[in-house]
Amino acid sequence: MNANRSEKIKTIILIVLTVLLLPVLIVNLTLIVKGSLNSETPPDVFGIAPLAVTSGSMSGENEDSFDEGALIFVRLLDEEEIAALETGDIITFVSSDVYVTHRIIAVNRDAGGSVISFVTQGDANNTTDGAIPIENVIGQCVGHVAGLGGFAIFMQTPAGILVIVGVPVLLFIAYDVLRIYLHNRRVREEESREMREKDEEIERLRAQLGARNAAEQSRGDAEDPSSRA
Repeated sequence: MNANRSEKIKTIILIVLTVLLLPVLIVNLTLIVKGSLNSETPPDVFGIAPLAVTSGSMSGENEDSFDEGALIFVRLLDEEEIAALETGDIITFVSSDVYVTHRIIAVNRDAGGSVISFVTQGDANNTTDGAIPIENVIGQCVGHVAGLGGFAIFMQTPAGILVIVGVPVLLFIAYDVLRIYLHNRRVREEESREMREKDEEIERLRAQLGARNAAEQSRGDAEDPSSRA
């Protein structure tokens, strides 16, 4: 009973780890494939692009500020959604082939009232980025996780993918080896127990046979007249 319960626990743990790591693997592969197919926009999953923060330009006291090393989530926007952005929103745009994520501090419009550009500035910067044309805007930052940027970058490298794939495989192999070892040990213990029981039964039968032979010999001696004095 205890062995069965132990195997059930191991199986549950293996399933949980696989369920947790498999989505990470799928997301990483999706990001890598999309990134290789289209370099003009950051790779996304369901319209959300994870980006690692490599500078401290957005460090600050605001609730939505983030530090270097954070992982931010950028929702990719279409033209209509970009035109609806407002002062205070944090946007990601392309500048010299680099993705920059800063806060909108002003919205520039043409004579007809249409948005033509945004003035942005990092929360930790003293100067603005100038006017960013709306065609350079990729999306809006909708969340972040502190300290996860470096790990996210690593997980998209061949070594990171190897870890994601290798850990479940190694866990499965280790579990299978352990399962086989425990099974074989139980079989050996069962066979050893059966052999002991057989040996004990043989010894018991031998003892009974010896006692019976002794009793028959005793009765034979008692009935043989030549044995009397």
